[in-house]
Amino acid sequence: MKIEDILPTRRELLRYGGLGILGASAFSSPLRANSTANTKPRGTARNVIFFELAGALSHVDSFDFKENVSTRKDFDVRKTSNGIYVPYLLFPRMFEVMDKVAHVRSFVSHEEVHLRGQYYVQAGRQLNVAFAPEIPSIGSVVSSELESQRRSTDTFPTYVSFNLTTNQVGALSTGFLPPRHAVFDLNPDEALAGMRLDQKATELLEERWRLLSSLRNARGDRQEGLDKSIGGFEDFSTIAKNLLSDSRWPKAFGIPDADRQRYGNTSVGLSSILTRNLLQQDGGTRYIHICHDGWDHHKDIWTKTAPTNHFKQASQMDPALASLIEDLAVAQSPVHPGKTLLDDTLVVCMGEFGRTPGPLNFQHGRDHHKACFPAMFAGAGVKGGRVVGASNADGTKCVDTGWQHSMQPRIENVVATIYSALGIDWSKEVHKTHSGRSYVYVDPLGANGLIPTDELSNLYA
Repeated sequence: MKIEDILPTRRELLRYGGLGILGASAFSSPLRANSTANTKPRGTARNVIFFELAGALSHVDSFDFKENVSTRKDFDVRKTSNGIYVPYLLFPRMFEVMDKVAHVRSFVSHEEVHLRGQYYVQAGRQLNVAFAPEIPSIGSVVSSELESQRRSTDTFPTYVSFNLTTNQVGALSTGFLPPRHAVFDLNPDEALAGMRLDQKATELLEERWRLLSSLRNARGDRQEGLDKSIGGFEDFSTIAKNLLSDSRWPKAFGIPDADRQRYGNTSVGLSSILTRNLLQQDGGTRYIHICHDGWDHHKDIWTKTAPTNHFKQASQMDPALASLIEDLAVAQSPVHPGKTLLDDTLVVCMGEFGRTPGPLNFQHGRDHHKACFPAMFAGAGVKGGRVVGASNADGTKCVDTGWQHSMQPRIENVVATIYSALGIDWSKEVHKTHSGRSYVYVDPLGANGLIPTDELSNLYA
């Protein structure tokens, strides 16, 4: 048996994870960060799961339901005990967990184009092509901030994602942060097939690693002055070796048939199972981004015979997210006795914007709508079964922002909420980036001027 027959090649490993490393920039100048405001991070979460509905779910047909001329009679709209209306045909499983979910129905987006909107969701700021190479993703910032908390036993990457390469923007690089904070992006099907080692392969891996270490030591300081990406790839090699040698890693990729049935034997279903497993193994992963792409239905949104439609997407998303919330709510926290993984974990579910309310367009679909759309939050102290903010009767505009500001909340406020929940000061600024421009964790400069950068504190009220 040859090692190459068992181990993933470097090319395959880069496909399984760490894609963000390819565009990472490493700057030689030391970075300085300081707080610019009197923020008080909440610190209620140990982990964050960001469940992205890439392509944009129709909000008026889902979690900000509005009956309209295009509402299908078979939706079977039901009201939960908390007074939340849900199309039961589409979301029978999510209907059962509405008591654990808080809805914010007043978001507005800077963007109304998918690539820019998906960048906005992943980076927490607008796309500026002049500075994009030095802008890290939210997950990479989290990885950097939580690095001091990593234990000697933490071999899993802090930032893991599933299927980020399926959306239009792909997996962002670490920007000005070192490549070791890159996302480890996984395709669940390929990862399930290629991330297991038997004893013989493990021994061969250790032998090859000792040889590589000897070569590195013999090279001495000759690496100094080489491109900084060399160090990034060496960091990635170390991470990959540690993962493949850790017995918890293959355990995280064990999926019983019963789980496949309950979550759905789909890419997003498997991603959600693996997300639960990674957090249960407590190997160092703290931020997970699940990308469920395919919600962009400008035509045939409710045509069941169409190759892709909202029925198909909802049938994948509904069991995956509901089962994940259910399992986190009963799984014991690996670090906090008496608490559950949902107590430890902030779950965020949203798309980059909504879809046009009212009648369907001439193609029997819905177009892009950024003026008002919802997001869902659960866990880490969030009060479930509640609605924060409101849209008008047809879902076209916001009539109640749901918080202390007259301006609608934005992606920036979701980012502030994530950082606050993890105990991160979201007002920090980083100086001495490559361009000389300061990087603010949550940028107060919106598309049309200054915007509030507060967390969504009403989620906890």
